[in-house]
Amino acid sequence: MRRRTFQAAVGAGLLSLPGCLSAAGGDGRPDGDGTDTPDGDGTPDDDGTGTPGEPGDRRYEECPREVIPYDQFPEEVRAEIDAALDGRYESDRVFLREAMDVDGSYVSVEETYYDPTLAVEGDREVLELRPVEPKALPNPRPVSVEQTRDGKRTVTVELVADDGTVLIDESRDLWPGGEVEFGRTHRVGTHELRITVTDGGRVEDEVTDPVRIGESHFDVLAVVEPDDVSLTGTVADLGYCRFDAENDG
Repeated sequence: MRRRTFQAAVGAGLLSLPGCLSAAGGDGRPDGDGTDTPDGDGTPDDDGTGTPGEPGDRRYEECPREVIPYDQFPEEVRAEIDAALDGRYESDRVFLREAMDVDGSYVSVEETYYDPTLAVEGDREVLELRPVEPKALPNPRPVSVEQTRDGKRTVTVELVADDGTVLIDESRDLWPGGEVEFGRTHRVGTHELRITVTDGGRVEDEVTDPVRIGESHFDVLAVVEPDDVSLTGTVADLGYCRFDAENDG
């Protein structure tokens, strides 16, 4: 048995958000995470136009990031967030809805993530912010394995959070070939990843390494090579959300 630490090879991507940001609407929007999306008559349109039940022009372009820092929002949106953090915020038009995808993104305030909920009560929109605990992402990150050795191997993947919570614990028999996903996690943080490779019950490799799950970290791939096990992942440089006002009225 060989026991060692992964040598991490991180693939870099780039998510650039300069200038006027394009709205991500329609079928490309992520599914909600238990939020109470307004329904029926008087519901704001998906494109964020108008007050409840009335057409109009949207104030801001939508930031496409999964987690949007408080200090990047326009001043009037920050004021809405402040009021919602004190309990709830009511208005005939909530501009946060136009600045972000409230069904598929979170707000970050002082390192705490909040899941926004918008409801319609009569002719008023009501904004509430629910803290996401433990800290997690709207979209899960996959952990996969690629097995390249000669013949079948049994691979066990364990992903454990710093508080001891087991996020993934899966064993599979893998033949040489493409990537196989072992599980996904929403949980943000630096977790311990353990990979065990066996051949006919004999342990060939047992390796461990910390891996980071966060907004800029998109996946984790362990490659079982002929004489080694390596770890790769996709990391992006996240741009700054710049909100251009579309309509001052």
